[in-house]
Amino acid sequence: MKKLLMVSNGEPLALRLLKSATLLVAGIAVGTMFWMAGTPVAQAQNMSPEKMLQAEMGGQSPASASKADFLSALCAAVTKHRGAAPQIAAFAAQLHPEWKKDILRTVFRCLGTDDCRLLGRVLRAIASGDDASELTDLAIELAPGCAPSFGGGQPDDGGGFGNAPGNLNPPPGSIGGGGGQGNVIAVCFNNVTRFFSPEAAAAFINANPGATLGACVVTPVQNR
Repeated sequence: MKKLLMVSNGEPLALRLLKSATLLVAGIAVGTMFWMAGTPVAQAQNMSPEKMLQAEMGGQSPASASKADFLSALCAAVTKHRGAAPQIAAFAAQLHPEWKKDILRTVFRCLGTDDCRLLGRVLRAIASGDDASELTDLAIELAPGCAPSFGGGQPDDGGGFGNAPGNLNPPPGSIGGGGGQGNVIAVCFNNVTRFFSPEAAAAFINANPGATLGACVVTPVQNR
């Protein structure tokens, strides 16, 4: 009988069974922890922008929220779901088009200005129609270092963002002119290159004598 209770290495069978049971319980516990940690992420990936906003409002409908509560929830949503920020911003702008500027300000402030590509996607998700130029100017004001990321991608729908006709030579610094990117215009003033929308560039040049269209050209100093 004693031989039957021993395994090949001389360890009692009861002890081996106890160890196996302990490992099994530990494995189940670890698996449960990973499942519980991963479930909120998986649920968030399947949430719509409306649900993301609603979750930050404690279940309240975004359509019925006050402006302050709506923008607060918007900030929390884009901070928590950065990858979905353009979709959240687009939904917010569609729901409250009269708040577009405040929506853009809120999203930019809460995302920060480190990821210019993401901010450009947010701008393009919000800007449409006649307000595209105005919102682009605001975006450049909020994140001037990201100005080159705010051009292009907008259709020619009367908002002043279409490409120049093919039979015209674009001015320096505009689309195809070598100094700008997308629909952003480069302007040189006091040896500093600044970026504007086409309308803002014209206004800046008119208001600042000495400003020139196109990026500043640095002339290397020649040794004598």
